[in-house]
Amino acid sequence: MSQVFDQYHTDKVPLSVAAKIKFMNHVNDEHQDELALFVEAFADTKLSNEMAVVVAEVYSDGLLLEASVQNVEILPNHKAEALPDAVSQFFIEFENVIDETITLKSQYINLLQVASKKLGKQAIKQQERYFTVIDGYYASPNMFRLVVAAPVDTPLNHAGYAYLFEVNADVSVSHESTNASANASEKLQRYYTLRKVWQDAETQQIQGWVDTYIHGDTPGGNWARAVQAGTQLKSVRDYPEKIAHLNEGQCLLICDETSMPTVANLLENWQNPIAPIVIVMTNDGAELSYLQEIELSQTLAEINSFKQDNIVHILNTPSIDLPDAIVSAIDTRLEDGSILIEKVWGALSAADAKILRRQLKTKFDLSRQDMVMKVYWRTS
Repeated sequence: MSQVFDQYHTDKVPLSVAAKIKFMNHVNDEHQDELALFVEAFADTKLSNEMAVVVAEVYSDGLLLEASVQNVEILPNHKAEALPDAVSQFFIEFENVIDETITLKSQYINLLQVASKKLGKQAIKQQERYFTVIDGYYASPNMFRLVVAAPVDTPLNHAGYAYLFEVNADVSVSHESTNASANASEKLQRYYTLRKVWQDAETQQIQGWVDTYIHGDTPGGNWARAVQAGTQLKSVRDYPEKIAHLNEGQCLLICDETSMPTVANLLENWQNPIAPIVIVMTNDGAELSYLQEIELSQTLAEINSFKQDNIVHILNTPSIDLPDAIVSAIDTRLEDGSILIEKVWGALSAADAKILRRQLKTKFDLSRQDMVMKVYWRTS
């Protein structure tokens, strides 16, 4: 499924679909770990942590990937003769050739599924799932909670496990993704995490919470407050959050309102003997109650002052530079020099995540596997 990019491949014609550049920019900014996974799975090549992988070109039958040392900037459409010596190329073939019926997104997801299975990792699943609304109420000043009956095979203890819900006109849907503006003829879809999942002792039914951050007139917020008990919700894709690296070592968790449900679930199920440091940003100071009122895992509950000492709150105002404020808060928390950050998990806006991913990876000298900074929403 992987080949050396030789003279045969240079005769290929790059894909001309309008969505290609947007796809390349998105994957290169936010999914380099997945591209490294492709190289390992299909080219049988384990890349060092100093190597960054990007999609250099897209063809109808595959991706041209380039791996280079991280201090070399790779432009999406550079010419081969301009490549530095540090670059290695890999051609990763799609299962099906892209045409009028086969999309670039579907082939990328297929690659991810096959690569993950080959390496024994969890991956996206494209499958229909149905949830039934039981109740709805505010769990905090700005977080609306839907109580749902879930499929019987729903993971009970995987923090951040998300589903891509269809958000249509009748029942318009917590990773809030505001970048996909749609007209009336398009299907709106949003990723939402299950904040908590359990099996009801009386009915044996699998139930869960879907918590949606309410921030103005948005499709997700409007949907959450409008659905009625008995409404059936359809999901078309499962997405398992990457949290396995948090099982050991000193961890740093970073969240805003959209990713607080994942962090809350992490803290309720925390087994790592080392307590994490949590940086949380909210637009409303009262929203901190969402984390302060959770029932900590037994491991964290044994720490008398965990919520006071280990949860650091930043009030997000228009006047602050959020990445700078986060780094400053981290520095203040670590100023005595007794704590060394070994693992990071965070989820923020696309712009802030991109900046922090680069800064924190360098600051703490973290590997690709130990530095997970996700995009949960976009401003445009």
